Amino acid sequence: MSHESTPDRTLRLGLGILWLLDGLLQAQPGMFTMDMVSTIMQPAANGQPGWLTGLIDWSIRLVTPHLIAFNWLVVALQLLIGALLLWPRPRARRAGLWLSLSWGFIVWLFGEGLGQLLTGSSTFLTGAPGSAFFYALLALMLLLRGGRREPQRTGLHPFGSVVALSFAGAALLQLAPIFFTPLGLAAPFGQGAMMTQPAFMRSLLDACATFASLHAVWLNIALVALFAALAVWLWLRPAVQGPYIAAAVLFLILWVLGQDAGMFWSGMATDPNTAPVLALALLAAWRGRPQSWFGRFS
Repeated sequence: MSHESTPDRTLRLGLGILWLLDGLLQAQPGMFTMDMVSTIMQPAANGQPGWLTGLIDWSIRLVTPHLIAFNWLVVALQLLIGALLLWPRPRARRAGLWLSLSWGFIVWLFGEGLGQLLTGSSTFLTGAPGSAFFYALLALMLLLRGGRREPQRTGLHPFGSVVALSFAGAALLQLAPIFFTPLGLAAPFGQGAMMTQPAFMRSLLDACATFASLHAVWLNIALVALFAALAVWLWLRPAVQGPYIAAAVLFLILWVLGQDAGMFWSGMATDPNTAPVLALALLAAWRGRPQSWFGRFS
């Protein structure tokens, strides 16, 4: 990994920073109380198949008697992953990627309930399939790529493919019948409005929930079309800046309105949610995009 390409280095450093941030968030006072169990771990089991509910319940029974020690272990592990990914030595960085892959999968399974994908009500608006999924996936991609310099490419960079496929998956998730109902489409915004946060954010989310409930069918059709169009645009025009800028703007909007800015004000945020890590993959892909004779937004 001593001769990393620019996209690989961008993604690795970004993942390292995100893991450091996650470690600091895990050190918030509320994480050392039963609030972590009731707010983060138990909701991951809601609406899941029996086997997954059983696994999550087992993890809760395992963690609860040793909650403080467990949480300090998580803090230390996530800070270690971040430090290793930022370390200049190739072996340390590779160890960080393996830990990112392994711990990311564990968090995705037990902490995020596989991104709620098996509940029938998961949505990209609130971060499905989950940030930990992308921490693990992107670490795996970096391990497989081995940090080698890559030749000039003509198509979409692999990191950009992750973003494009995420948009395609988002369109499919949004086709679930529940999101064509007022209550179903308003729920992602209404849930965010119930969290502890500044009044202006609560008012904004309440307004979004009201709008979604009044125009559920047409708004959801527009969301499906938007996600699908961005996926196709990225695939077909990887050399121009337009789809990258459009995707970055959408990630910002989704992060604020759908993902409640990572719930940073709640005191119980464990990570910034999915939009920032996908924005990081988008940035890495943009830095490795095919060169074009023009830079139009077409």
